[in-house]
Amino acid sequence: QLSFLASNLKNAAGAFKGTSDPYAVVTLIANNNEVGAKPQILGKTEVIKNCLSPHWVKTFEVDYDFSKETRINVSILDKIRKEKNDKPMGTAIFEVGTILGARGNMIAKKLKPSGTIFCKVQKVPMNAPSNTAHFQLAGIKLKKVNGFLKKRNPFFEIYKLFDAGGDGMKKMWSIVYRSEAIMNDLN
Repeated sequence: QLSFLASNLKNAAGAFKGTSDPYAVVTLIANNNEVGAKPQILGKTEVIKNCLSPHWVKTFEVDYDFSKETRINVSILDKIRKEKNDKPMGTAIFEVGTILGARGNMIAKKLKPSGTIFCKVQKVPMNAPSNTAHFQLAGIKLKKVNGFLKKRNPFFEIYKLFDAGGDGMKKMWSIVYRSEAIMNDLN
């Protein structure tokens, strides 16, 4: 299972157009050794509005074979409303085996012109039991936080703690769910 986050991306929105709304397109690169193999788009992450250090919730599953190189291309784009083409913010290629061999199963790559993208691989056990948690959340009389010419709309995030070093010593929080924003309602 692949997950992605980025930091310090260059704002591609342009002058007086606010902050970029990045999302990532994840593509499985075709293996050169397989005849007729073509790249396969695994999907897109959600768009994170007004953010230059996005932590995407959407994950992607890839079948991995230790005997074959599995490469993933990640393109980060700025979602442009009212235009056909979104603006590119950076691209990186990751090899799944290399990530699995890295400390914490995570690798960072520098982007041009600026920023860093991180790819984390988590092994998903076959026939893993489904664990269920039930939550009831409420936001009552939330503080009204208005930005300049902007209104804020509340949402919530759920994180899980995972072993980032592979040895149980270093723990990190990873986002697993982000709710939709509740528009114009602070109760």
